[in-house]
Parts: sequence; C-alpha cells; structure tokens
Amino acid sequence: MIRRLVAVLGLAAVAAAAAGCGPRPSAAEGRELYAANGCANCHGGSGHGDGPIAVTLSPRPRDFRDRSAFRQGDSEAAIAATLTAGIRSGGAMPRYSHLSERERRSLAMFVRALQTTDQRRSEQP
Repeated sequence: MIRRLVAVLGLAAVAAAAAGCGPRPSAAEGRELYAANGCANCHGGSGHGDGPIAVTLSPRPRDFRDRSAFRQGDSEAAIAATLTAGIRSGGAMPRYSHLSERERRSLAMFVRALQTTDQRRSEQP
C-alpha cells in the first residue's frame, strides 16, 4: 500500500513538473543568480560592462544597455542560449551550462530588466 502511494505521488510530481507547475523563471531569481555567479565582476552591478575585472578582458564585457552589441540576439531565449554555450569566438564569456534551463531564463530576464530599467532612466526629464 505504501509503495503504491509513493509511486502515485512520484508520478504526480513528474506530471506536475511536465505540465509547467514547477517554479517559473523570474527576474528576481535572475538578480540572485547574477550576484551568486559573479556576473558583476565583468559586467558590473548595473550591467554596464564596467566590473572590476572588465579592463583586463579583451574584448570588454558586454554593456547590456547596447542591444545591438548582442551578437547572438537580445531576446530572453537568445541570452539564455548564450549562457548555455558561452561566446566561443572572439569573447571571454564562459559557459554557464551548470545552471538549469529555468535559472538561465531567469538570468536572461534579469539582463533584459537591466536594459529596460536603464532605458527608462535615460528617458526621464
């Protein structure tokens, strides 16, 4: 009886995860991941490409305000894909394949939020 209950509950958890009932990506989680994975060391706290080690890198880290500089695209999916693969040719961006898909999407959402936040500031009188 207990084995059957565990099996049913286990299947329910798998079904819930497959149905998308698990935690969803969020920019708030992305902010935590940005700090925990050392992104600010290169990209800076506000994503301007001015982190403490940025001057030692060639080419310089991406300034997230410049959407045209995203060679693989600036959509959430494109940024998440860049986090998975890194930038192999002509860049120092490492792979972050140790992060789950949800975490990479959350981090991408945070990067996009940095773009939007900075754009709003520049539009204010």
